Amino acid sequence: MLPSFANNMGKIIFLDIDGTIRWFDGSVPDSTVYAIQEARRRGHEVCVCSGRPLSLIEKNILDIGFDGIVSCAGTYVMYRGQCVRSVSFDPATVHELCEYLVEKDCMIELQRFDQTFLLKRFVSRYEEMGRNMMASLGEDAKELEPYPGLVEQDTDVKNVEKVMFFSQKVPYEEIYHEWSDRVIMTPFSIPNAERWGGEISPLNVNKTSGILSILEHSDYSREDVIAIGDSDNDVDMLEFAAAGIAMGNATQSAAQAADWQTAPLLEDGILKAFRKLELI
Repeated sequence: MLPSFANNMGKIIFLDIDGTIRWFDGSVPDSTVYAIQEARRRGHEVCVCSGRPLSLIEKNILDIGFDGIVSCAGTYVMYRGQCVRSVSFDPATVHELCEYLVEKDCMIELQRFDQTFLLKRFVSRYEEMGRNMMASLGEDAKELEPYPGLVEQDTDVKNVEKVMFFSQKVPYEEIYHEWSDRVIMTPFSIPNAERWGGEISPLNVNKTSGILSILEHSDYSREDVIAIGDSDNDVDMLEFAAAGIAMGNATQSAAQAADWQTAPLLEDGILKAFRKLELI
């Protein structure tokens, strides 16, 4: 049954970024901006809940106005301007993981809330992937994220919160089978030129755990939570929320986890979802 939030103020809404707020070419529909700002004006709180590190959430998105930010898939969380959660990998685990991935010829990117890092050996491969991605997105696409910091080896980076990997040779499923009992792993949700890709977080860290850290610092409960997303790394929060909504452009896993689907992002999906829920 579809819950109605009309005349029942004080709900908290968590929105994924890529494929939900922002299309992959960098564009954000005006209707999405309006829906977020109008919901906040009416007394609801709206938070970002993204796999992106805080440093890679673009200014035009932050300028929309949000009450909280769950970043790096739940490892770093801000609420009402304060950091309420910061989780990183055990250094031994991230080193072992990176050694395994490099041995498998996977390109890796190390992420924490304030910066991302790339091993120097992968510079040419990274740049080629970027060129191919920009070409696939079209000439209207915005520039890619800031260039990552370059390091010689993974141990040069402290407090790693997430590891991204890209592979041309080793299927995602093989890596998942090897590591799924020690880390959280989901397929990469942004288009890229590599055959396989994934994002890896510390064990027991996901978007839902980030949401819970905000609930612990607020007067909201699970019954107040609305979540909207489109990809596999949104599945847990869609299942957790009182109302989980998948975008019309969602992956099969996200669509199955949700209570229902709204229209695609570029067809005013957020605005239509907010109206259906009677938030605005």
